[in-house]
Amino acid sequence: MSKQLPATSEALNTSKARLSLSSVFAIAFVSVFVIFISVTILAHSRLSDFREILDNLANKSLPNVVFSEQINNHITALSAISDGLSYANSEAALRIAERQVNDKMEQIRTVAERHGGTQYLDFHLNAIESEILELKTIALHRIKLAKQLALQQKALYALNNEVVKITTAPSLSKQDIQALQNWRAALYEAVALSSNAVNMSRLQAIRQSSFAAKTITDTLYKNADELPISLRPRLIKIVDEFTQIAIHEQGIFPLQINLLRISGRVTGRGNFVHSLITDYARLLNFKSYQLSDSLITQTSRTSTRIKEQIDNVGLYVIGALILLLVIVFFIQNRVVRRLVQLNMVVQDRANGFSNTTHISGNDEISDIADTIDYFATTIEQQKLALQELSLLDGLTGIPNRRALDERLEHELKLANREKWSLSLLMIDVDYFKLYNDNYGHASGDTALVAIAQLLEGFAQRSGDFAARYGGEEFVFILPNTDKDGAIRVATALLEAVRDANLEHKYSPKEDHLTISIGASTCQQQDPKDADYVQRLADHALYSAKQSGRDRMVHYSDIITS
Repeated sequence: MSKQLPATSEALNTSKARLSLSSVFAIAFVSVFVIFISVTILAHSRLSDFREILDNLANKSLPNVVFSEQINNHITALSAISDGLSYANSEAALRIAERQVNDKMEQIRTVAERHGGTQYLDFHLNAIESEILELKTIALHRIKLAKQLALQQKALYALNNEVVKITTAPSLSKQDIQALQNWRAALYEAVALSSNAVNMSRLQAIRQSSFAAKTITDTLYKNADELPISLRPRLIKIVDEFTQIAIHEQGIFPLQINLLRISGRVTGRGNFVHSLITDYARLLNFKSYQLSDSLITQTSRTSTRIKEQIDNVGLYVIGALILLLVIVFFIQNRVVRRLVQLNMVVQDRANGFSNTTHISGNDEISDIADTIDYFATTIEQQKLALQELSLLDGLTGIPNRRALDERLEHELKLANREKWSLSLLMIDVDYFKLYNDNYGHASGDTALVAIAQLLEGFAQRSGDFAARYGGEEFVFILPNTDKDGAIRVATALLEAVRDANLEHKYSPKEDHLTISIGASTCQQQDPKDADYVQRLADHALYSAKQSGRDRMVHYSDIITS
């Protein structure tokens, strides 16, 4: 592949003229510089004419416009601040919004009186104050309803926790647990309906949920005789409490319905206040329009002179802009876009992803792209080959001893961080030397492959890991698995090998292949060391072989015996 890259570059140079990036940027720089100098000279020649016009506007017209803009700013701010009354979600926020509205209205009054306020404007402000007071009253009622609803929600969650505590108590018998399943499921459904009702915005949907919850509670009362006698009074009391929290007059469903109605009134009143403020803004802007008339008159006289100058330079500026756009477009397509593509290719290849984007052209960028592609492809091929050789067993295709050591260290660190148990199974094929001596090494290899496939079939969880330890020995890592779990997996492995019925007539134990398993488990408080875990499992494996093979032994059983 290293010989093909120069040949490809030579072919491109022959078929297409090479344009260096340094030439591209030099041409672009010179063009931009010429355009800048030309526009600067032309603009300087017209500045003297513009100066007279600007002085007139700054000294006479703009002060009046600025004053009118101040009034408009106050009105705009009042309109925005008044919305805070509608959106306030607490009494403190409501008081803050009310104070801001009052301050802003006082500022508007001061400005209006300073420049000739009228009695009609004062009447309009009084009307706004009256409507704001009504809006505040309704908003305060909404906030109080929301607080009541939040308290009922909290009570509902507490009741739900109590149900979980009762129905999962360790003292419950299996019969009681079965009897409580339907009751708990029904109550959970009612709790879910009540909890979801808080987020509903349609009255009909809330009423339907309320009716469904009422139906469920009626059914729970009706079937109370089916509950365990010892828990029946307590469970009936829980249903009573749920009825008070969710269904009665001060329950979640009625409160949410009232809250939606009050929220609608708040929105309507807020819109009405907003309209009043808008009308007041129109009145105050009347004087602003009068001031603007004089400015418009002056501007119309000066616009003719400015238009004459603009016509003279317009074509030149348009031409300059078009040339700049052409230069920018050329650089964008010739350099920037291809650099972005090259950056994406480099990032994808660096992160191990495939990217077949071709960087066209015949310059430094295309040369870099070809070189990066060549080296990235070579590195990926070498990396894949190295990983395949170093981490997989050549015979069975499952991870080898090296992969096992890396994975075990990782799982031990994870178990130590997550504070969970970790179990390890050491597996040995019984009388495998007799199998090789009588059936031949080819058959022995086939048997090892079959057992390795059985082990891989038991790696159901993402953390489970099976590997070949060496010869006829295998290791199975079981993260987040205690002693009982390790025994269940080991027992299932023994049965699976027996059910596979791999013939071994020369075994002193059975007429088919069997395995022996030694298990060890690191508890949360045990030291998490790879050699330590493997030594314990190996010791347990030795005990299993000494006890007659075709069995499993856990290291903790050796200690207790």
